[in-house]
Amino acid sequence: MIQKTFPILISLILISVLVLSFFLDDDEPQRIEGSIMGTTYNVAVFSDYDNLEQSIYDSFNSVNLSMSTYLNDSLINKVNYSDINEWVNVSHDFIEVLRYAVDTCIKSKGLYDVSIGKLVDSWGFGPLEKNQKPSLKDIQYLKTQVGCDSIEINDEASAVKRKRDVALDFSSIAKGFAIDKVYKHLYSELNIENIFIELGGEIRTTKHKTDKTPWKIGVVSPSEPDKIVHSFISSNYDSFAMATSGDYRNIRIFNEEEYSHTINPIVGSPNNLSRKSVSVISDNAMIADALATTLNVMELEAAMDYANEYEIKALFIYEQDSKPNLLFSKELQKVKM
Repeated sequence: MIQKTFPILISLILISVLVLSFFLDDDEPQRIEGSIMGTTYNVAVFSDYDNLEQSIYDSFNSVNLSMSTYLNDSLINKVNYSDINEWVNVSHDFIEVLRYAVDTCIKSKGLYDVSIGKLVDSWGFGPLEKNQKPSLKDIQYLKTQVGCDSIEINDEASAVKRKRDVALDFSSIAKGFAIDKVYKHLYSELNIENIFIELGGEIRTTKHKTDKTPWKIGVVSPSEPDKIVHSFISSNYDSFAMATSGDYRNIRIFNEEEYSHTINPIVGSPNNLSRKSVSVISDNAMIADALATTLNVMELEAAMDYANEYEIKALFIYEQDSKPNLLFSKELQKVKM
């Protein structure tokens, strides 16, 4: 068991997927389990390779060491602790994640923004314990600092600098990137063709297990975590990755009021609690991770419009009259169900 370097609250975010067909084949997969980034991971492969445990852990941990705000000497904290306008050398992985995050920030008009680290901390969802909510003055100041242009990237030098008083927080994208890192290691480097990876409820799989048998992934109701309301079949996709975001399982309580971990960067405060979850399907777990958070920040109607505009495969589950209701984006409706 390794030291938790992402908040334990991350592991309390709704794990809204269930693997429904893990062992339907005669041949059972090799299973690797562990803990990282404040949550757990499960990997299943049909392979004769021995000692995959260490290489899988090392792949996950390389992302953790780079992108965890809970490690003082992580790359992300070197950036966060640097002086304004001071260039900091980072890895190509770091640049890749930040570049996609900034692009998503621009597309979402600032509703997805990884420069909100200080807002995250001020509301008690970061490394520091908070016993009271931030003052209006603090919120007003911090929300003037965040923004898609608050960090400058030098791709050639593989360096970044803070242009304003902000801190990066990759908790909405790092787990997805870590899954992709492990997937690349297993599929591209070791040539393993039948793979299932789950980290904190986020998933990436190959198209099939063995003998053309697909993986089957169930999505549960936000209000009834034991009730499966929809299933995805991996063989319907060339490559299957899924991330789910919900705003009601990871909360802080100040003065008997509940506050969601889903912070709207524009207003500088958490969204109102709801019984809504968003699952995004992509061929890349990092993209699914970031887009699920993006859609979760938005109101339902706006989120559906955004998903349709950018051709995102998204499943929205919301509670109405104490029952789960499912909405499918246009792009997801095109997929064989």
